[in-house]
Amino acid sequence: MDIPQETCYFCGEPIVMVKGAYRKVTGWAQIREQGGTNSLSLMSEPEAWAHPACVDRQRLKKRGMGPHTEPLF
Repeated sequence: MDIPQETCYFCGEPIVMVKGAYRKVTGWAQIREQGGTNSLSLMSEPEAWAHPACVDRQRLKKRGMGPHTEPLF
C-alpha cells in the first residue's frame, strides 16, 4: 500500500499523512458580546500539512515564547 506523502508547511521535511499530522483548515470566528469568539472550522481539500512539533513551535512563537522558554511538561 502506498502511503501518500506531503511536505511540512513549516520545515519543508517530508510528512507521512497518518494520525497526529495537522492539516490546514479555513474558518470563521464570531465575536461575542461577553468577549472572546465562537470559532467554526471548515474542512475542505487540505492546502497544507504539518508535523505536530512544528505546529507546537509556531503556537509558542505566537505566544511570544522562544525555544529556550518552552515548558517541560
